[in-house]
Order: sequence, then C-alpha cells, then structure tokens
Amino acid sequence: MRFAALALPRSLLLLAAIAGGAGAQEKPPVVPVALQLNWKHQFQFAGYYAAIEKGYYRDAGLEVTLREAREGADPIGAVLKGDADFGIGASELALRRGRGEPIVALATILQHSPLVILAAASAADTVQDLIGKRVMLMPHETELYAYLRRERITRDRFQEVRNSFDPADLIKGKVDALSGYSTDEPFVLQRAGFAYVVFSPRSVGIDFYADTLFSTERMLRAEPRRVSAFLEASLKGWRYAMDHPREIADLILARYSRRHSREHLLFEAAEMRRLMHPELIEIGYMNPGRWQHIAEVYAELGMLPRSFQLEGFVYRKDAGADLVWLYRGLAAAAILVLAVAVLAFLQRARNRQLHREITSRKAAERSLLEANASLQRRIEEIGVLQDQLREQAMRDALTGLYNRRYLADALARELARGARKGDPVSLVAIDIDRFKELNDAHGHPAGDAVLIATAQLLAAQIRGGDIAGRWGGEEFILVLPGMALASAARRAEEFRARFAAWKTPFDGIELSATLSAGVAAYPEHGDSSEELLVAADRALYQAKNSGRNRVCVAEAVKA
Repeated sequence: MRFAALALPRSLLLLAAIAGGAGAQEKPPVVPVALQLNWKHQFQFAGYYAAIEKGYYRDAGLEVTLREAREGADPIGAVLKGDADFGIGASELALRRGRGEPIVALATILQHSPLVILAAASAADTVQDLIGKRVMLMPHETELYAYLRRERITRDRFQEVRNSFDPADLIKGKVDALSGYSTDEPFVLQRAGFAYVVFSPRSVGIDFYADTLFSTERMLRAEPRRVSAFLEASLKGWRYAMDHPREIADLILARYSRRHSREHLLFEAAEMRRLMHPELIEIGYMNPGRWQHIAEVYAELGMLPRSFQLEGFVYRKDAGADLVWLYRGLAAAAILVLAVAVLAFLQRARNRQLHREITSRKAAERSLLEANASLQRRIEEIGVLQDQLREQAMRDALTGLYNRRYLADALARELARGARKGDPVSLVAIDIDRFKELNDAHGHPAGDAVLIATAQLLAAQIRGGDIAGRWGGEEFILVLPGMALASAARRAEEFRARFAAWKTPFDGIELSATLSAGVAAYPEHGDSSEELLVAADRALYQAKNSGRNRVCVAEAVKA
C-alpha cells in the first residue's frame, strides 16, 4: 500500500498535526544533571551505575553525570555551591543541617553506617588503646569523632594523621589505626593476611544512616519534578543493582574503574546488603525520628547547639498525585479519537483509504496504553508507600526496635525452623528495674531516654540473625535462634553487666539503672511461643524477687 498516493483533506491534516504535537509533549526534554559522589568509583555507587546503564534516568528525561570526589574536597559543599545538583553524604548531613545549611535528605541507601576504625591487632585490643597512637582520620568523619568523644577520647589524646585512604600504610606500620568502610578496606587487609581489629560506633549506641542521597532547598523549590524523577530512577537502579551484583561489578570494571578487582567489588556488595537489609526495608527508607536522634547525639557531644532545627530536612514527596502527564495523554488520545471519527466518516465513501482508519486507531490505542502506563506508575508509587507503612508497623515508634506483634510472629517462625532443623532457640525477657521510680523522679522524657539507650545497647550486641524488640513498657524481648540455653544465659549476663555500667546523659545529668532478665529455651522449656514466654517470664520475676539486677534461668519443664 502506498500512503503517499492518498490525499487527505486539509482539516484532517490539521487535526493530525495537533494530535502529533500533543502526543510529543508526553516525553519531557532531556535535562543534564550532576551527581557528586563522596568517594571514587566502586560498588558503593552501584545503583547509580545501574540507573544509567538500564536507561532509568533517560526514561525520566535526565542525562546524569557522575562526579568522583577529589581527595581533600568537600562533596557536600560542592552541592551547596551549585556545582552539582545532587550528592551522596553520611551522617554529617544532619550535623550541617542543624548548623543552618539548606540540605534536604532524599533517600538513605545504607540503614547502618559502614564507617569504622581499623587498627593493627599489635597496637590495640580496645578503643582506649588508641590513646597516644597515630590515627588516620578525615575532618568530615564526624560520626567517628562523636564515637571517640563518647569513649572520652578527645582529639588531643591521640596523634591525628590525615588519611591517605591506603590500607598499606596500616600494614607497613606507618600508622596504628585508620578510618575506613567495613565494606571496603577489610578486603585488602584480609587478602594481605594482616591481623586487625575493628572499632565500630555502634558499640556505644551510635547507629547512624550512611550514603544518603541529598539535594538542596533551592533545587526542590526550582525543580520539584526533576528531584522526584531523579529519586525514583535512582532507587529503581539500586533495586536492580542489589538483585544483579555480578552484572554491575562487571559494568564497573568495564566503564568506570579497575581500581578494585571483581572479587573486591563482590565483597563490597555482600557487606552492603548486610547493612541495607533490602529484604526487610525498602531501599531509600528514612525515619525522621532516627535523623532527629542522630542530631541529638551530635548535640549531646557539643557538636550542635541544643536549639538545633531539622524541620524540612527529610524529603517528603507531595501527597497529591501529579496527573499533568496523564491529562496530556488523555487530551492527545481524545484528539486522535476525533481524527479517527472524521476519517471513518470520509472513508464510508472511500474504501480505498480504509488503511488510514486502521493506522489512526492504532495510534489512539498507543496513546491509551501510555495513559495506562502512567496510571500504573502511580499505582507502583502507592505500593512503595504501603511497603514503607508496613515496615513502620513492625517497629516500635520510640526505640526503633521490633514491636510486640512482630516479635510474636518472629518467635513462632524461629521455633518452627528450630523444630525442623533440630536447632535450639533461646528467649530472654528483660525488664528495667524500678523504672516507675525513675519516671516519678525525673519525668517521662528521662524514662524515654533510658528506654532508647537500652534499645541501642541491645542493637549493638546482637548477632546478625538475632531479633530484639520492645515487648511493652520497660520490657524487652531477645530471640536468639540457634543459641543453646547456657550461651543465652551468658549473653544475658554480659548485657546486664554492660547496662549496669552504662550512664545515660539527660538534661545535664547522667541517669543509671539496672535490669533483670529471665532466660528460657526450646526444647528445655517448651516447643511453643506461649510456653517459652511463660517460662522466661517466671524466670524474670524470680530475678526480680531475688533482689533485681540479675539473670535467672527458667526451670526445665520437659524431659
């Protein structure tokens, strides 16, 4: 069929031109965007490589340039000055926002920070051994300075050396310790057979976010849709990267950097997954309360004024759905349908032009499909929000630990798994002693501070597969899969002693408290959640009645 041989009426050509112009507006123009990285190319930025490679940014109308960090430069400052539109930062984002800089956190990639201090085993057994030693740090690693200050190690008590970012300096003995990521430098040290120890801020309750995608208030005001599109494409890239780590490792080697080997990149990917928990928490999820707590830690250590403000720091996408593109698509579809109707009328007498009607109908169908795709994207956004709400529903609002409902389900699940595999499962019930008296003496905010400190200590002590949560009031539950009764009792005793020695800063004073704990286990004390909870509860009250500040093990009830 030769379409050029058929002449269309001028009115129909005008309608087709209008329809084509309306449809063409559905694709936004490609806009250049710069993302400032906070280090050199490696798996740490895998999601952004995936978003470029898979065309997620291009589909959003963006042409993204990734900029490596220069040694000694300030990546956050580059975004604030307008040299880049977006950036990657660590917990110091809250510190700088609290000091008045117009930073807006868009999404957190790592739920737990990988920033640690790595020391030669010959130089230090505990973090206190760093006093007087040569330690490589960077000025922007505020999380580590907060950790050292909480351990009462001020900057004048060790020899501060500018970080060379080379683990070889530690191996060769040029320094005694250096800062690094648990996802990166340990690979080099392990391959060299070098004996080292790791000091983590989490050991003193400093559990911060890391690798947070951020922008500025100026960018949000000027280009809200661009920010939303960039964020959505980036998170889509991260989901792909964590599902296909080997593919992205090969992409990094081929297009970005050969600084790390493929094995090194895959080591980094595995460690990042452990810090992200993508199977439990939607990638990018942020809790405003946890950001508030991060800022409060900085204020507690004198790094922020007590009157700091974080309002507007955490990005909130407009709750109302943006239907502009949908309306344009429907308008284009309506115009095309009108063109089809006119063409159909003319073709009643001109059967030779039947193919034109078919072509127009297909164009209308494509437009309707595009409108449907837009609606589907909105539905997916709602699904993401629902996932975030489900995660919040599993957490205790005050402490951030799992809540009672999740703990009950998790205990039943672990008991079923233990029964299948023949593995033990231990349960520790913990109750803060004389908590009501503490509330009466200092007020409920003081009680909340002690509850938060308890949760932080628990989170710092548990293993990867352990489950800690707040059962209610001042009572906490610890589920220990695969741990026998005797080991669980020792673990509970270690936590009891650590808690008894802990001081919680509050309103210019230091609060102290003790706790009592009851320990029960499967199969000694039963094979159901109810039986283990009852046994642990009885042991807990035995500890209370025996003078408090102690751990008691439940009496066996099964052969």
